[in-house]
Amino acid sequence: MTTIRQLIQSSPARANELFAKLVDTSANAGKMRERLFGELKEELELLASLEEQHLFPILRKHKDLKDLVREALNDNRATKKLLTELDHTPKDSEEFASRVGELRRVFQQHVRDEKKELLPAVLKALTDEEAQAVVERVEAGKAEVDEAKRLEAEQRRSEAQQERENAEKIQHAAAAVVNTASAAPRTAQAMAQTAQEVVQKGITAASDMAQGTTEQVAQVVGLVRQGNEMLTESAAQNVRALTQSGSVAVRTLQDLSSECVEMAQERFQKNLDGVNALARCGTPLELMTAQSSLVRQNLELTMTNSRRLAELSALAFEQVTEPLAARADRAGAHAGS
Repeated sequence: MTTIRQLIQSSPARANELFAKLVDTSANAGKMRERLFGELKEELELLASLEEQHLFPILRKHKDLKDLVREALNDNRATKKLLTELDHTPKDSEEFASRVGELRRVFQQHVRDEKKELLPAVLKALTDEEAQAVVERVEAGKAEVDEAKRLEAEQRRSEAQQERENAEKIQHAAAAVVNTASAAPRTAQAMAQTAQEVVQKGITAASDMAQGTTEQVAQVVGLVRQGNEMLTESAAQNVRALTQSGSVAVRTLQDLSSECVEMAQERFQKNLDGVNALARCGTPLELMTAQSSLVRQNLELTMTNSRRLAELSALAFEQVTEPLAARADRAGAHAGS
């Protein structure tokens, strides 16, 4: 169990250690001075606060201790004033080192006064119960401060970890967009190739149909001996039908290629917008929402593009084969008559 004597004698240990480290730094170690001074300022303010909250109120109840309390309060005010001045002094200056030395002398004199004058008076004036109550309250106050520091440190570590994770997620999303962008031309080329194959198959089928139709018409003409006029007219109409199919095929292929390029451009722009949205996220919830939206948009766009490509392919085949199919129907009708 800590006694009031041990408490008063051991309290300055941490501050003295920080003073020694700070005095030993050079003007070139500005960041180290900044850190050590921050720790020293925090420690000195804590010591003064614990005294003023838990020790001095009890000492004021004893008339013969009021002067000692007043002197201790004056020392605390002088310490706080010097801390404020140091706070605004450049840490890489000689003035800073000089002021730190002055603050150290003031603090050490305060510690000597407490050990020589205040401690004996406290031990004489306070009962064991009063002294122990002071010790318990001071230690409880220190424990609260230590717990607050621990929680703050954990919070900083957690925030730093979250920032690292968010940065990694954004990097991965950006890499995915870059990969998508680089794959977009290949995707567009593949889609255009597919469209071209569909149109080519349509043209081939149409040509086969036209050839079969011509042969059938020729056979019918040979059988009914309606010879030259019907054969000449049939050939001319077939040529016109093939010419029409070829122009339709070219236009359809051009339309398909243009549509594929627009699909690739739209996907790239949506992914780029998604990465910009990720970069603007300020909380984990916003980041998760933006990621989900990006994935959902990509899925919806993939389904929409697939349906659109299927529709265009079917339309292309229909446009290519329709003229010759109509021609075949007319030729069959003439043959039947």
